[in-house]
Amino acid sequence: MEAEDVSRAEDRAECPGSKNEGQPDVAQPDFPHGGQSPGPTALWEMLERKFLEYQKLAHGSPAEHQQSLLNLLPLFLKAWENSVGIISFPSLQSLAEDISNQLAQEIQKALVGKPAEQAREAVGQLLRWKGDVDQDGYLLLKSVYVLTGTNSETLGRVAASGLPPLLLKCLYLFFVFPLEKEEVLENDVQVQRMFVQMLLNICSESQGLERLLSGNELQSLVIATTCLWEHSCCFWKEPTFCVLRAISKAQHLGIIEYLQAMDCIKLSLQNLSKLADTLPAPKVSESVSLILGFVKDSYPVSSALFLEFENGEGYPLLLKVLLRYDALAQSEVDPHLEELLELLVWLTTCGRSELKVFDSITYPQLEGFKFHHEASGVTVKNLQAFQVLQNVFQKASNPVLCTKVLSAIRTMWVWNARNFFLLEWTLQPISQFVEIVPLKPALVQKQFFQLLEALVFELHYVPHEILRKVQCLIKESPESPCALVALQSVLRIAGRDLLFTDIFRDSGLLGLLLAQLRKRAKILRKSGNKEPTLGVQDPERELTCVMLRTVVTLLRGSVRNAVVLKDHGMVPFIKIFLDIEWYREASLSILEQLSVINAEEYMSIIVGALCSSTQGELELKLDLLQSLLRILDTPKGRAAFRVSSGFNGLLSLLSDLEGSLQEPPLQAWGMVSPSQTLDLVLHTLCALSAALHLDPVNSDFFKKNGLFEKLAEDLCLLGCFGAREEEGAPLHLEADTKARPFADLLSAAFASASPFPPKIQSCLQILSFLDSMAGGTLHLRRDLKEPPRAGQDPAPHAQKEDAGSDPQGNFKLWPDLEERMDEGDAVIIHPGVLCIMVRLLPRLYHEDHPQLSQEIQCSMASHIQSLVKSEKNRQVMCEAGMLRTLVASCRRALTTSTSPLHSGLIRIFEKLASQAIEPDVLRQFLGLGVPPPPSAATKILHSSCVHGGDSGGSGSQAAEAGTAEGPGGAAPGADPCSAVTQALRSSRTSQGSTTALQTSLSLISMTSPRNLQPQKAALAPSFVEFDMSVEGYGCLFIPTVSTVMGTSTEYLVSGGIGTGAARSFPPLGGLTFSCWFLISRHSTVTEGHPLRFLTLVRHLARTEQPFICFSVSLCPDDLSLVVSTEEKEFQSLDIMEPEDDPEPSAGRQLRVRCGQLLTCGQWHHLAVVVTKEMKRNCTVSTYLDGQIVGSAKMLYIQALPGPFLSMDPSSFVDVYGYISTPRVWKQKSSLIWRLGPTYLFEEAISVDTLEVINKLGPRYCGNFQAVHAQGEDLDTEAMPLVAEERVSFGLHIASSSITSVTDIRNTYNEVDSRLIAKEMNISSRDNAMPVFLLRNCAGHLSGSLRTVGAVAVGQLGVRVFHSIPAASSLDFIGGPAILLGLISLATDDHTMYAAVKVLHSVLTSNAMCDRLMQHISGYQIMAFLLRKKTSLLNQRSFQLILSIAGTAELGFGSSLVTNVGVFQHILCNFELWMNSADNLELSLFSHFVEILRSPREGPRNAEVAHQAQLIPKLVFLFNEPGLTFSKIPTIIAILGCQLRGHFSIQDLLRIGLFVVYTLKPSSVNERQICVDGGLDSSVSAGSQTSGKTIWLRNQLLEMLFSVISSSQLHLSSETKEEMFLNLGPDWFLLLVQGHVHPSTTVLGLKLLLHFLASPSLRGRFKEGLSGGSWVERSFEGVDIVIDNLKSHPAMPDQSPCLLPGFRVLKDFLGHHVHIPEVYLIVSTFFLQTPLTELTDGPKDSLDAMLQWLLQKHYSEEVLRVGLCTEGALLLLEMLKATMSQPSAGSGDDAWEQTFPASVLHFLGLVHSTYPQDPSWRAPEFLQTLAAVTFPLGTHKEPMTQPAQNASNPGVATEGDGIAEGLQAPAKSHPARKQLRDFMQVLLRELLLVASNPKQWLPLEVLLEASPDNATSQQKRDFQSEVLLSTMEIFHTTSGGNMPMLRGLASSHEGSQDVDWNLTFFCSASCSLHPRLGTASVS
Repeated sequence: MEAEDVSRAEDRAECPGSKNEGQPDVAQPDFPHGGQSPGPTALWEMLERKFLEYQKLAHGSPAEHQQSLLNLLPLFLKAWENSVGIISFPSLQSLAEDISNQLAQEIQKALVGKPAEQAREAVGQLLRWKGDVDQDGYLLLKSVYVLTGTNSETLGRVAASGLPPLLLKCLYLFFVFPLEKEEVLENDVQVQRMFVQMLLNICSESQGLERLLSGNELQSLVIATTCLWEHSCCFWKEPTFCVLRAISKAQHLGIIEYLQAMDCIKLSLQNLSKLADTLPAPKVSESVSLILGFVKDSYPVSSALFLEFENGEGYPLLLKVLLRYDALAQSEVDPHLEELLELLVWLTTCGRSELKVFDSITYPQLEGFKFHHEASGVTVKNLQAFQVLQNVFQKASNPVLCTKVLSAIRTMWVWNARNFFLLEWTLQPISQFVEIVPLKPALVQKQFFQLLEALVFELHYVPHEILRKVQCLIKESPESPCALVALQSVLRIAGRDLLFTDIFRDSGLLGLLLAQLRKRAKILRKSGNKEPTLGVQDPERELTCVMLRTVVTLLRGSVRNAVVLKDHGMVPFIKIFLDIEWYREASLSILEQLSVINAEEYMSIIVGALCSSTQGELELKLDLLQSLLRILDTPKGRAAFRVSSGFNGLLSLLSDLEGSLQEPPLQAWGMVSPSQTLDLVLHTLCALSAALHLDPVNSDFFKKNGLFEKLAEDLCLLGCFGAREEEGAPLHLEADTKARPFADLLSAAFASASPFPPKIQSCLQILSFLDSMAGGTLHLRRDLKEPPRAGQDPAPHAQKEDAGSDPQGNFKLWPDLEERMDEGDAVIIHPGVLCIMVRLLPRLYHEDHPQLSQEIQCSMASHIQSLVKSEKNRQVMCEAGMLRTLVASCRRALTTSTSPLHSGLIRIFEKLASQAIEPDVLRQFLGLGVPPPPSAATKILHSSCVHGGDSGGSGSQAAEAGTAEGPGGAAPGADPCSAVTQALRSSRTSQGSTTALQTSLSLISMTSPRNLQPQKAALAPSFVEFDMSVEGYGCLFIPTVSTVMGTSTEYLVSGGIGTGAARSFPPLGGLTFSCWFLISRHSTVTEGHPLRFLTLVRHLARTEQPFICFSVSLCPDDLSLVVSTEEKEFQSLDIMEPEDDPEPSAGRQLRVRCGQLLTCGQWHHLAVVVTKEMKRNCTVSTYLDGQIVGSAKMLYIQALPGPFLSMDPSSFVDVYGYISTPRVWKQKSSLIWRLGPTYLFEEAISVDTLEVINKLGPRYCGNFQAVHAQGEDLDTEAMPLVAEERVSFGLHIASSSITSVTDIRNTYNEVDSRLIAKEMNISSRDNAMPVFLLRNCAGHLSGSLRTVGAVAVGQLGVRVFHSIPAASSLDFIGGPAILLGLISLATDDHTMYAAVKVLHSVLTSNAMCDRLMQHISGYQIMAFLLRKKTSLLNQRSFQLILSIAGTAELGFGSSLVTNVGVFQHILCNFELWMNSADNLELSLFSHFVEILRSPREGPRNAEVAHQAQLIPKLVFLFNEPGLTFSKIPTIIAILGCQLRGHFSIQDLLRIGLFVVYTLKPSSVNERQICVDGGLDSSVSAGSQTSGKTIWLRNQLLEMLFSVISSSQLHLSSETKEEMFLNLGPDWFLLLVQGHVHPSTTVLGLKLLLHFLASPSLRGRFKEGLSGGSWVERSFEGVDIVIDNLKSHPAMPDQSPCLLPGFRVLKDFLGHHVHIPEVYLIVSTFFLQTPLTELTDGPKDSLDAMLQWLLQKHYSEEVLRVGLCTEGALLLLEMLKATMSQPSAGSGDDAWEQTFPASVLHFLGLVHSTYPQDPSWRAPEFLQTLAAVTFPLGTHKEPMTQPAQNASNPGVATEGDGIAEGLQAPAKSHPARKQLRDFMQVLLRELLLVASNPKQWLPLEVLLEASPDNATSQQKRDFQSEVLLSTMEIFHTTSGGNMPMLRGLASSHEGSQDVDWNLTFFCSASCSLHPRLGTASVS
């Protein structure tokens, strides 16, 4: 109040007179005329000048001086106004002093000598604005007002003038003496504002206050405010109070002393006491507040005034004044009352010391309550003041006064909570108020109980005594209105904390309420449960509601209170309240609380009430369903719901609604609107959704009992859905119609003005309910009466589907490309509900609205398709049986390709079938489009046509005729029956082809891999998925892996299965852990959640702590594989040590980084092999995908767990395991991974075995006891990889089932059932919880006890999927036969491509299909079908077949042939490809070359090609008429690559046989045939005409030579020898016959001499080998290769004959002496140089060739092994044949002339290079050389053309030398002289070098050499020439060449050799030629 007055006064005084609006500016300063008003600075400067002038007049008269001052005031005020209050005046203090003195003089002048009234009027006239004249007083007042607001110094000058007491005296006169006329002008208001503000400014300074206290004006003013109320001036009342409050707030000690000395407080109290009963209460309270203000403001400085107030009977005055308000009837609170109460509350804090009280707190108290014994904050010290408040409340009845008192009390509690206890333990105000509160008004009662609640809510204090009094109040007058208010307060208090449930129960309030409710229930039952009238106020009804709600609150969270209620037998009475809507909510809440102790009873009540309710009681049903929803949130409630037949009750509720939504509805539902019905349907579905949500038992129950199907039937019977699919109208949606998104349709259905017909709107709303229910969100909405799309945030998938809310347009209506699952994908919680939607899909058709119906159907189908976009959702829907539902419910749409639903449903079917489809469902799907069998009439017609024709023709003939006729139509002249039959066949063929195409396309989609992996596509295995993002845990628990028994332990303590002894642990020979896994998403590094592959835990009986003994995990930090054998305590994460705690024990952990080897979304194989070694050591090796990634020496698992070193004989150790994260390690993370087949072996598996396991793949489900190696014949006996007893366990989904703990106990043993129940946190006697058991697939094997398997632990973190993709299901319904049938039905290239694509998809992903194809000879059948449909093959189909074979990924991946059947029977079936379009055979041949040349896979492919008989098939291809020459090089390249990749002598013989086949008979001379110029590509390659055969033969020979001499092949000498012997020498010699073409001869000779480079073969060839072996070997298997022959060919005579190789070769080469390449080849052979070096030599002349050879030959090899004698012999024989040729008259450049010279020159060079080579002294060489030199004259060689006989040479003169001695005939060959020279040089070397005594001497050999047909004379002539030449050599040596003789004689050995040769020469000469002998002797 005081603050408001001051603010109002300040507002009034704010800038008064700053602008004199409406008043003329009188006494303005004079300014120059015509100019603008000067600025503030100019004004202040002017004022300064004038003030100086004024000061100069100080010695003048006072009147002039005064007038001069008054003249300054207008200028001063003008300058102040223009300066916006900023004064720039240096002489301000002097001016202030003069103006203040002048004003004080003027006021004093007006007051002196006048009575009070006149003085008041005189002062008023002085200060009032009076217009144009006499305004000096106003200007002085305004000037002083401005000056007091400047600064303290100026204010001090004003106060020193004596002006303050005068102003205070004027204020007293203004307040006490009002004017006769109370008219108040605006000018008076401004004067008042300036006057009051001036006083307020003076009060703000101590100097001003002191001046105010100089007289008795302040005392008079204070006393006047308390006694002169009747005569005071109302206009000056508020300013007066404002000034007094300002004086009070100054808190000046002088003021306190002044008031005390003047007895102001005492006198004021006395005056107020007298006036309290007469004056109005607000006026008295205002004066009292003013006096209390002085007391309050002075109290911090001095308590003197407070004591005066207490001693002056101030408290009785306060009580009297406050009670005066009790008689007032006021609707609003008087501000003076509030101010007075605030001051009174303040008085309670005034006191000298704290109150001392005894602690009497009653317990129990609320949590958080704390009583502070020490004083802190503002506390109550003045009980006398508080008693005033207490007495006021007790005596008053005014609601405003009472409520303000209660508010004041609450304020004290807010100050300090301790004040409540100080007051309550002394004066007991609240306890006393409880007794009188019923007498107070309702508003006061409400306020009081709010005050009581504040004790609990704000002070956290339980006032037990006060609550007992409140309870007594309720008990004594339960019908009173106060009892209702009190009970409402108790209701709010009871809901504050569960502690009150016990307090009010123990106090008897709960029993009191139950008794009252029982009484009211009986009354209701007697009255017939009449519904109270709504809108009519009924206190009794309201009290009953509050009682019920209070009971609800007391029951909530208190089982004991629920028991009390049940013991009181209140359940039947509570059920009575259910029938009345007013009490229903509370009654249901009571029943809900009772469900805590007996949920079955609650469920039976609710379900019974639902089933017994009538059709009109919709509200009752809705309320019951809402209550049911709340209880279904608890697992206990869901279990009771199932036990109490809740599902059947809800479904019966739906079935009762039959026909309620049809148009028009049934008569029973005529009064119920569709919206009400839909609301009931919604609540019912919500209850079902809540009962199924996250409850595996209920979900399993619902599914097993077929309740999804029952729910679908009930929904169909509502009446809004159409007829079944078969009964609907034909579908005819226009092609250009595009369906709206499903979300848009649902939004429109829930719109206020829906555009849809009622039935369709109802259908859409129900579909919306089902959609939310499928996503698990239907029961989560807060307001169930709102539409699902409006009442809550849409489900995640609904957000994506809502095209209107998605600016990106993510909603896809029609089938789209495959997308992987993202975070935002839809989650399907109840897949069975989605199956219901599929069942309802065909029933959405309404005949009245066909177009709209079909749009809704298409939109819904598209929506379902979007839901199954992710892989997880597809798998979930497959497990729910959606495919079977699709086939059963939507058969017509799936069958009819023109249906608008067809593509969408087919797409859904394909997506799901790619994951899992049962074989019978796939069979039904494949049979959808099969046309029905022909009718009986058609059969009869066809039969009559057959019998009416030519009866002589057989069925096969008729079939042949039909086949020849073709599908185009009947032959001309055919009968009508034939035409009809043909038309039917054509129609069915066309339909069958279309069906085949559609089926193929669907199968392609089903069987194609859904993701791209670097590995070869394979079917995904069944798996267990662990998702750590939902619950943070989820694992497979493996009980009783092993049990280590003590010596005296009973057998019954062990679990497991089997008949053997307990399995020991740790295994003595080591162990191996193997598993397949796939990581969908890694956990982050911050989450630190490892992927735990296996954790083995041991527990010693009668001890508490189990220990981890072996673990394999993947660390998320660096993706390291961690294998540990360290013993760690198995405990929860919050107890375990942090990760960065001490490092693991040395030798106990292996850590291998493998992050780069792991790929998300890809299956990997992990193997951990622990090899036990000596003592406690072991070697741990880790393998990933068959490759070792780490190995280390470690310590083996210790014998006993933890620190135990020994075990009690009666004890045992239980070993169990976990895969993934168990519950004790619960930790939410983003890790998601899948587990495939998992094994534990009790031995260290070898690397080879691991490789086999890796190749078997993740779909292998056996125990490795009968494993076929890859590519091994399945008919062979399989071998075990692991011994039976070593397989500890094998886990895979194929061997799994859903069971229960009870079944496990009954089937296996009780030990395992208890362990499993403990791990799953359920009872060991539970028979309802479904338990997913992966049975140990090794349980039936022999050996020790094994674990029963593994159970899935984790409701949301574990998901199981049985993978049965379409590619696998095909195996059970025909498999390859179906796929081959699709090929047979193809009539165009598109269908053929699709059919082959299906086969490709299945074969590449399903190994079983390949085995079945082999079993039924499917590849042969396929080849037959393709041969029949060759015209349908194209490049795309060809590429697919290559992909099936496995070779299509050339250049990008592996090109290894993986499907031998396709390769052998289709790709190698050249009869198929030669007749195909697009020249596919060229692509095939090129592909063969590529795969055989592959450096990595080429050898393996060649091996497969050899098995496929590739070379024989290619050789037979040479005789194909359609084979052109352009294809020959590629075929030959294939042959070469094949032989290089996989060399086979049998293949070589096949080629050799064909080469012989190309040879012409000896009667045909090939020399005349031109090879290069006659290659016509149009002629068959195998034609025997022209040179094409020769060209083909040469190509083959070149290929053979390149293969044999290839460095890639690396043939050993033994292999080459075997090759030569198998071909036989005659095969090679056939190629060098005389009539054979020279090019063939060259190639044949190269082949032969390449083999003869081997010394062993050369020797055997020389001695003689049997011929015909190539014929003998070629007939092996001829009956298989040539299987089309009707009779076996006659075998030729194979009698052995030895063939002298070199002798025949010599004769054959004599026919080819004109070929320079032959000389080169033989010369290369002679120089022991490989023939492969003859690649880039010159071709212009033989001499150049030989010179090049001498430069390139291998000299080191010649020096090592010597020259080849046989090569030299061949050269001499060819020289002989050449020189024996008759002269044809050619010139000197003819080959007959040049070739011998080149050869002799070559021999001379070789001899000069290697003169010591033994070949020159070889007898064979010398003999052949002699035969060449021998003069035969006209002798005719048997194999050469006739030559002229040479004349006998005469005896040459000595000077002619040897040239004359060996003189040839006149017509002899020009090279004979060169030959004699070479022989002379050779003879000289031979005579001068010692010969081996064991051999013929060279001279003797020469003398004895002669042709067989030479005459004796010819021999003598030749010998004479040799001897003469020898004599010349000796003569030259002895005389003509002395240096040589001296050189030879220098050596003893040399002299001996010469002597020996001379001796031999003499003896020979005598014996051979007497004449020469005589000469030699002489």
